[in-house]
Amino acid sequence: MRAPTIATIINQMKGYATKQIGYTIWQKLYHDHIIRGEAEYLRIWEYVDANPAKWADDEYYTNR
Repeated sequence: MRAPTIATIINQMKGYATKQIGYTIWQKLYHDHIIRGEAEYLRIWEYVDANPAKWADDEYYTNR
């Protein structure tokens, strides 16, 4: 018997939550990425931190 992968654990958690609330709230796929250093971590942190401020400039943003 092998240990479950992260993808399997995430999939099971999403399935359980969906059954509990009666509909899905999850995006179909996700892109996982291993952060391999402090510089990469800081780059990703900056992206996540600054992203909401850019929403209004997005052509698909509908809450105007």
